[in-house]
Amino acid sequence: MSERTQRRLVPDWMSPSAERLQSKITSLEVSLNEFEARQLTDEQKRVVGICKVYLGRAHDLLDRPAFGPKFPFLSHKHPHLVWELLHRVDEQLILLMTPEEFAGKAVEIKTAFDLNITEEKSRADWIGPKGRLIGVIDRVNNGNATPADHATAKDALQQVNEQMDRSFWQLSANTLTSLWSAMILGLLLVLAWCLHDGNALHGLAQGGLEAHSKTLLVLGLMGAYVSNVLTREDFLYVRGGPFFRYFLLHLLAKPLMGAFAALFVFVLEKSKLLFAIVTPDGSAGHAAASQLITINVGTADAGYVYAALAVASGFGADKLLRSTFDNVLKRLEQRAEKTKDSAGN
Repeated sequence: MSERTQRRLVPDWMSPSAERLQSKITSLEVSLNEFEARQLTDEQKRVVGICKVYLGRAHDLLDRPAFGPKFPFLSHKHPHLVWELLHRVDEQLILLMTPEEFAGKAVEIKTAFDLNITEEKSRADWIGPKGRLIGVIDRVNNGNATPADHATAKDALQQVNEQMDRSFWQLSANTLTSLWSAMILGLLLVLAWCLHDGNALHGLAQGGLEAHSKTLLVLGLMGAYVSNVLTREDFLYVRGGPFFRYFLLHLLAKPLMGAFAALFVFVLEKSKLLFAIVTPDGSAGHAAASQLITINVGTADAGYVYAALAVASGFGADKLLRSTFDNVLKRLEQRAEKTKDSAGN
């Protein structure tokens, strides 16, 4: 058992990700040992030293215990960074390959580039008819490959690896956001169940904002967290950018906007500026003007329609508020012009 293995205080139980990382590290170490056993130039020896630095750093980040005295119950591991370091080793090993090994690797890089890179300019530059990587493969097949071709293939593989790292980070961020959103949504459901008033939803058809603000806020928050669970965002991948900015955007800022949207839509309906919920007996609103959008519902169902609107408003708050504010301002302008014309007459 190695010293690194002995340092591990907590094993990775049932963790395919950690197992895959350990397998990748072992594979790279074996490959590096094979290269190191050859007759290497001084430049290649320098490359071997760089690879060892990357692998040593990857070991340090992966072998940290899951429980520590300074941060109990918090993992100190950084799988995203470990994968980036291992990808750097993969790229450096290209500089140590023989012509035969490099021929197969160049074709493998071209296939990976074609599968992972979608940006048209990059594809044309690298794997187009006159692409740099295509030129490398042609020279390799003709037996005319140079050290510069190894460096070119290394740059192409780096682009592929960076795209994979970016996708992995975005997937991880989306999964984490969905997990926390589902937990908060569950907490809201439990609180609503424990503290609910049996007439809370049905009563939304009567009374004003003051009487129903808490119910509307909770419904708007629920809609926002459901949106986080069901949708996938292309998180902005900024090197060095604090992750919690994006995390709090989805777990705090957007839910607060969803809660506001639920309140705003309720006020908008009560004002009869854009739409109105109309029941046969008129208990949920007066007869709407012809230019308004009307939602005709049964008297017993009106409260549940308000609740559904609140949840839907929280779900799509960012899109809803942009268009709704424009429509409200236009309607206010129209009413102001009518009032002005009436006063002039």
